[in-house]
Amino acid sequence: MEEFLEYLKVIKKRNEGTLKQYKSILKEFKNFEPVTSLSWKKYLAHISRNKPRTQRNKIIVVRQYLNWCVDNGFLKVRKRFWNEAEPPRERQLPRVLELGEVKRIIRSCDNPYYKALFTLMVNTGMRISEILRLSLEDITFNGKFAKIRVRGKGNKERIISIERSIVEKAVESGVFSRHVTPRAVQKALKKYAKKAGIKKNVTPHMLRHTFAVSLIEQGIPVNKVQYLLGHSNLNTTGIYLQMVGDSIEIPRLV
Repeated sequence: MEEFLEYLKVIKKRNEGTLKQYKSILKEFKNFEPVTSLSWKKYLAHISRNKPRTQRNKIIVVRQYLNWCVDNGFLKVRKRFWNEAEPPRERQLPRVLELGEVKRIIRSCDNPYYKALFTLMVNTGMRISEILRLSLEDITFNGKFAKIRVRGKGNKERIISIERSIVEKAVESGVFSRHVTPRAVQKALKKYAKKAGIKKNVTPHMLRHTFAVSLIEQGIPVNKVQYLLGHSNLNTTGIYLQMVGDSIEIPRLV
């Protein structure tokens, strides 16, 4: 298992959050090794008590691990029976905030760091892990705009261009030099959401969803939204189209 995690870290450039998730899933799976057709069925029965999304994540991670073990000579089997398992699908629409709610949260911030951080998050759609890795070297100012070099999943880079004043405020508030933990950001966001009178269970990822939905509502092509979010698959971005579908008023055509 340790060799596989090292492979993910060094070769695949997975971030610490992903590695932590993989390690937790594989630690649980270790109770069902050595893997056989029977032990695999027992594992599937064991995780069936989890939510469909959790089951899906676990099957994908363990399947990837087992295939890597076979490919690298750590495991010998006649048939990769684990590849036949179909993870349950649960397609839930992302939870978003109204832009008015986001503004209330930002206005409620009495901490300049978090005010600038939340403003940057909702105006770029960056993942919390991406934004906390940024440094001043990733910023380039160009007239009224600022370009941010973002390193996403798999260490893939993309460039996001936004209003200069937003980035200047983030620099001034220490967003690119004082790196807090994702947990600290989550706690702060919940604190200020409560202070603003928001009843929803607000998470940092909701700011990313809000960014995506807002762009699509403004008519930004979904493939451009895909690029800005750093999605490798257009289908992942396409779920946001479902969220704005009920707000489309179709004019009379004939």
